[in-house]
Amino acid sequence: NVWLVEDIGGASASGGKVPNSYVYRFVPTDKADLTKGGALQALQILRKDGTPATAEQLQADPSDAFISQLHTYGTSFKTTWVTVHSGAPTAFDATAAAKAAGATPLKRPENGVFRPGTDFREFYFTETGDTSTSSTLPGAYGGVFRVTQSGPSATTGTISIAAVGDQAHTGLDNIAFLTKDDLLVVEDAGDGLHGQRNALDSGYLYRLDSG
Repeated sequence: NVWLVEDIGGASASGGKVPNSYVYRFVPTDKADLTKGGALQALQILRKDGTPATAEQLQADPSDAFISQLHTYGTSFKTTWVTVHSGAPTAFDATAAAKAAGATPLKRPENGVFRPGTDFREFYFTETGDTSTSSTLPGAYGGVFRVTQSGPSATTGTISIAAVGDQAHTGLDNIAFLTKDDLLVVEDAGDGLHGQRNALDSGYLYRLDSG
């Protein structure tokens, strides 16, 4: 299967943007011929009470406590995949379909990569955030998330944050592993945030738990 991330800004709110982008997984009908179509799925994150965190909820209340919890070190949430489209290839609005299916939107995921040596059981992706110091929303500075599953085709898994963004480390974009435990991440903060924080973009190395 093929994993993808989406970067679409949401409506403005409290100096930032509401969550409006999704993490996807495409499961092809024939892995040797993607033109035969398949199923496009989107990641759904479950709250601690087992109910899904949906776009309807998070866009109505972009200060939902769940967003703060998701961006807190040491927290972990269960995940599942919901099908947003299936069958032969055809043009459709993936973002709208993911919202209708009850998937969980995030604040502009940019790029993702599987961790070497995990047999595709650990997937890391960047979340750009609001790229504005004027945002008062939770999760405004994004971060790096980890999705863990028993395998890339598993139905369920968990998500946790590996690196919480802040004003000096945000607009996180391209991502790659240098080694199994060394994760490289670079910023694409944009001209507005460059001026607000009086700093251009940087690259970072995050040392992950070797376990």
